[in-house]
Amino acid sequence: MGLTNLLTSSQLIEVAVDGIGTVDLNWIGYVISWIFNLVSDFPGAIAVGVIIFTLMLKTIVLPLDIYSRVKMKKQSLLMESMRPEMEKLQKQYANDKNMYSQKVMELQKAHGYNPLGACLPSIISLVIFMVVFSAFSQYSQFANLTAYNEMAKSYSNAVYEYVQAEDEQGDKYFLIAAVEDGLNNPKPVQPKKDESGRPVDDEGNELNIYGYYVDYDKFAAFYPAYVAASEEEDLPALPQEWATLDENQKNAFVSDFVRLGARVAAADYYISRRPQTSLLWIGNLWYPDSMLNKEVPTFANFRSTIQRAAGSIDADYEQSYNEVTFNLTKQKNTYNGYFVLIVLAIGFMFLQQFITMRSQKAANELSSVDGQAATTNKMMMIMMPIIFGIFSFFYSAAFSIYMIVNTVYSLISTLIINKIVSVRFEKDSDKKERERLQGRAGRKRLK
Repeated sequence: MGLTNLLTSSQLIEVAVDGIGTVDLNWIGYVISWIFNLVSDFPGAIAVGVIIFTLMLKTIVLPLDIYSRVKMKKQSLLMESMRPEMEKLQKQYANDKNMYSQKVMELQKAHGYNPLGACLPSIISLVIFMVVFSAFSQYSQFANLTAYNEMAKSYSNAVYEYVQAEDEQGDKYFLIAAVEDGLNNPKPVQPKKDESGRPVDDEGNELNIYGYYVDYDKFAAFYPAYVAASEEEDLPALPQEWATLDENQKNAFVSDFVRLGARVAAADYYISRRPQTSLLWIGNLWYPDSMLNKEVPTFANFRSTIQRAAGSIDADYEQSYNEVTFNLTKQKNTYNGYFVLIVLAIGFMFLQQFITMRSQKAANELSSVDGQAATTNKMMMIMMPIIFGIFSFFYSAAFSIYMIVNTVYSLISTLIINKIVSVRFEKDSDKKERERLQGRAGRKRLK
């Protein structure tokens, strides 16, 4: 079939797939992307990038973090120094909560204690967490969508290898691109190709391919030689009755052949990037470390993951998605993780909450006459790790790594800061006590 009589043919093969748009990143997303690009050649690049980003962020806010934690520890030590007086007030006003609260406020004011100062670190941590959570959520959608679009691009490029261009006349080029000319009217073209081999128009713009016509004579000349030279053992031979097959039968045979190479190209791209996007037991760091997720999700799970960023995706696109991921059957049946990062995120957050509770022991016990504040804070110590666990369960393993590194960093800095402030507070207290005793001794000598 020549190009001329293709104009009257109604037979098209549709073996190309389209991408699904993109995600607009905010400035934090661009910072994350920049870091990942720096380490993109390293195994576990995503995990390395997350760790670097977390350490950079924590280091930038470290002065404010130090101020907040020093303030918190000083307030805690000050409260501890008031313990004898406050315990007396607890006994004295055991049945009058309002009067107890009033007397405590007077006592705290006299000693320079500011209860709001202890709230500042929690507010700062919450604001940073929400900003970074939003950025990671957005970037995980961007990464998943970009990876899929690159797979679709690899798939389509494998098809483009067989497209006739203006300067290509070999038997290998048996597909003729069809672009839409008016409403659903496919027009055969022999376009130019750019440096990557993609069909473009005269202005260099990529063509929106509607489908492909087949030059059956060129395919019949190309295919037997391809099979003979190929190492693949499952390629069928060209039917002996090829010339007598109708267009539907010929197009079906050509479609099956073209899809074989395209599916391999898409899978090869995914596998080539897997060392960067996986980590030990986790197949894809942009999905949760969970046995409820597969390394390569079903179309329904993929659509629900990215539709917050890409908008609603037509269910009809499932056929294209299944084509692009056709050769990733193993990954579709492999757990993406085993809840390890989720357990670690909960465990480290619980440890941080426990240490914070210990450092605020006096405030928790003495803030209310009946110790209700201590009970409330204990509930928070349980709830916060659970909330973090929920975030890890539903969002990416990369974000779980961020939470773990962030918590460990905060944990270590808190222990160091608490120790330094405690030693400094004790020295200041000893100095004030010595000055008080020296003053008393001096007054006795004057008498």
